[in-house]
Amino acid sequence: MEDFTIINQLGEDGKDGVVSLVRFPNSLEAAMKQYKKTKSTKMIQKEVDFQRRAAEAGIAPEIMHVDLPNRRIFMEKMSARVVDELDESDERFERELKEIMLKLDEIGILHNDGNPLNLMFDAEDNLKIIDFGLSKKITKAVRKKWQDQPNVKVTLHMLKRGLKKYGIHVN
Repeated sequence: MEDFTIINQLGEDGKDGVVSLVRFPNSLEAAMKQYKKTKSTKMIQKEVDFQRRAAEAGIAPEIMHVDLPNRRIFMEKMSARVVDELDESDERFERELKEIMLKLDEIGILHNDGNPLNLMFDAEDNLKIIDFGLSKKITKAVRKKWQDQPNVKVTLHMLKRGLKKYGIHVN
C-alpha cells in the first residue's frame, strides 16, 4: 500500500496527525489519516473498530485499508466539511444529525467529540461523522449517567455549541 501520491492536505493539522487526499495508480482517491509516531497502534485500532461499525451503519466513511506499522488509515474521501457548506442550519441537516446521534446510541458508540469539523458530507451529500479518536463503548455506566441517548445528551450538545461558532444554529 506504499504506491500512492499525496495530492494535498485536508484541513488543519490535528492533535493526532494529519489527513491528506491521496491518489493510487488506478486513479482511486482516498483520505489518508497519518497519525503521529507517538500514537499507539492499540489506540489506532480502537478508533478503526469504532469507525468501521459506524460505517456499517451508514453514518461514517468506510475504512478502505489500515496500515498499523506506518500508523495510517485510508478511508472513503468526503466531499466537504459541513462548516464550509452551510451558513445556517436547515431541516434536513438537523434531521440527519439527530439520526446519526441516535444510530451511534443504537450501535453502542459514544462519539464524545464536539468538534464541528467532524461533520462532513459524502459524495451523495449525505451527512457523515468522522474522527472516532475520543469515542468510547457505551457501557451500563454510561447509560446510567446519560440514560438511553448518551450521544444526544453529550455529543450533540457539544456539536451544537461548536456549530454556533460557525453561525450554524441547531434546534
